[in-house]
Amino acid sequence: MNWLNRFLALSFGLLCTSIALADGDCTLVSSSAQVDQCAEVAKTNADTQLNARYHELMERLEAHYQRDTAMGAAHVAKVKEAQRAWVKLRDANCVVEAFEIDADTPAHRTVVNKCIERMSLERAVELDRIAPFSAADRAVDAVCPANEFPVFLTAFSERLEVQRAYVKQPLQLVTTVPGDPEPGLEKRSVSDDQIKFPLIPGREKRDAEGLTLTVKEVQGNSATAILQKPDTDYVFEYRFVRGACWVLEEVLDFSL
Repeated sequence: MNWLNRFLALSFGLLCTSIALADGDCTLVSSSAQVDQCAEVAKTNADTQLNARYHELMERLEAHYQRDTAMGAAHVAKVKEAQRAWVKLRDANCVVEAFEIDADTPAHRTVVNKCIERMSLERAVELDRIAPFSAADRAVDAVCPANEFPVFLTAFSERLEVQRAYVKQPLQLVTTVPGDPEPGLEKRSVSDDQIKFPLIPGREKRDAEGLTLTVKEVQGNSATAILQKPDTDYVFEYRFVRGACWVLEEVLDFSL
């Protein structure tokens, strides 16, 4: 794909996902200038998420090695070394992704920013896997992981403790049922042990099964995400509402 097609695809993707920010500037994107600005904001939000996960990891390592501070210091040093190397790799890799675009154009900056956003969110998930969360960590994690819905959705899909904390109970489940002449929808409420986690599979499982997770729409304090398998009837819609944080209130299974 040449640089023009890649940039047009990027712009179209941003228009479709309608990234919702706290100030609402990116709820409706209608110009290339807004695409560039929203990509910059999304990159900054992803960096914030990454930094938060990194500092949480440092705190977990300190707690895990209270009885062996020397080993703890060695582990922390290795993580810091790895993180510095990863940042250099990310930045160099994102320049490569935008190589065919004139470096002095907004298009170049936008492609780099989207690359940094994507890689930073992926790295945040990787950091969570180092020194797994304890029960105490999960209690602390009741703090909302992000106000920006795309960032929140990443945390929600990758971290089981976030899913458990931010599901409204009772949760509304809507499933497709056979009907004549058309299929119908059946709705029921579930709570506690009736809710089967994970409600959204993590990236590793999605990649293995060919599933895609995208933001369908964000309007004010409501947001919708879509989990689907292209070229099949496998489609799930997740509807969230925002109060103090985003909360999943309804899951619709449109699969036949």
